[in-house]
Amino acid sequence: MSTPATTAMPFQGGAASTPPATTSEQAHAREMQNAARELREAIRNNVDQKLIQAQAQEAAAAALAQTRVFQVTPPTPPEAPHPVVFRRPNGETFTISPGAFNNVVPPQVVDISIAFFVTLAVIIIGLPIARAFARRMDRRSAGGQMSSDMGAQIAHLNQAVDAIAVEVERISEGQRYTTRLLTEQREASHQTLPSAVNR
Repeated sequence: MSTPATTAMPFQGGAASTPPATTSEQAHAREMQNAARELREAIRNNVDQKLIQAQAQEAAAAALAQTRVFQVTPPTPPEAPHPVVFRRPNGETFTISPGAFNNVVPPQVVDISIAFFVTLAVIIIGLPIARAFARRMDRRSAGGQMSSDMGAQIAHLNQAVDAIAVEVERISEGQRYTTRLLTEQREASHQTLPSAVNR
């Protein structure tokens, strides 16, 4: 690690003088010193770790030398399965090799099952959407007819209600007339009865 060298200025006034260092040069020198210190500490730590590792390896080798090491035999792998031979009653033989039924499902069945589930998902999601779309279309078509047909029906209903009101007024007028006639007859009969009773 090298440090920046300072150059001496010529002798002035009987004393050696150095040019004043700027703050950036001082900061750079401090950074260099800090970096060198960190590098020294890292090297020291690395050397310490290597020494500890070497001591551990020596201790492990010594422990292995002192203890008796047993040789472990690996387990034998299982034998490969043999094909199975079947004999039919008529004497024919056929063999089934191991792993023949690993892929039992044909690829067409997989395609059909995927198509079934996709169709099911489309029905579940699409049915409410189609229903809402149909309702919206019904509302639009019914809204257009309602304005023309309903206007005529409401006008006809108003005329019928007016006619019913006129008829009800006539009936009530007839009842009032009948009630007045009845009361007049009663009063006439009451006036004639007391004179007959007094005799």
